[in-house]
Amino acid sequence: MSAQAAAIIVGVDDSPSAAHAALWAADLASAWDAPLRLVHATSTTEEPDWLRELRDAALRAGAMDASVELASGEPAGVLLERSNHAELLVVGSYGEGANAGLLAGSTAQALVERARPAVAVVRGLEPGIAPRRDGPIVVGVDGSAVAVAVLNRAADLAAAFGAHVLALHVWSGVGRSGGPSGQGAVAAEAQRVLDTQADGLQARRPAAVVERRVVADHPLRALLAQAPSARAVVVGRSDRPPSAGILLGSTCRGLVEFAPCSVVVVPDVRT
Repeated sequence: MSAQAAAIIVGVDDSPSAAHAALWAADLASAWDAPLRLVHATSTTEEPDWLRELRDAALRAGAMDASVELASGEPAGVLLERSNHAELLVVGSYGEGANAGLLAGSTAQALVERARPAVAVVRGLEPGIAPRRDGPIVVGVDGSAVAVAVLNRAADLAAAFGAHVLALHVWSGVGRSGGPSGQGAVAAEAQRVLDTQADGLQARRPAAVVERRVVADHPLRALLAQAPSARAVVVGRSDRPPSAGILLGSTCRGLVEFAPCSVVVVPDVRT
């Protein structure tokens, strides 16, 4: 990314989850040469010790330009406003509003649904555990136009983290007829769709290492199966009426709520 890259915005509070998110973002800020902004929604004007310490930790992690901001208001609203022109919006997962069985708090869920930039919800396998520092960047791919943006973001993350991309296309035979020959045709078409998208990515990013995998399953279940060993899962958020494929809203929501790894949600920015 260029020296004039937009900022990475991180919503932080005094929690281990927020600290993990800030350091995860600091790694990206270093790789992308992007400013890092730690934003804390609070009713006070005095900068707390923990926030200064978090900024210092981000600088030690490699962020060249790390700053903090105290902002008055409700966290989701503050972060939505601050992130309008951001490269990425990053939050921790195990925060306020997270219920038993759900891994994302209410702030993270609101941001994923409404933010203009891509949103990263950062977490490890369980509360208190830092996110993985190994494993592939898993990306859910279908044949839609928004899949290009999703693949590009996955490649950005893979290059920053020194990882490879695992491009996953999921198809389901449920409700299809035609017997084995029909199922074979569907599988062949799924492979064609994946190869078309992956070939396009490698044409745009020759240095990208892309593993391709076609799976006969339901999208959410297939991506959740990859999540424990992934450094992150990247999916698209469609703001248009849902259609069949990997970018269904229910898949995106399910990953944010249940995947035991960081999840990056890329909005549909087509006009």
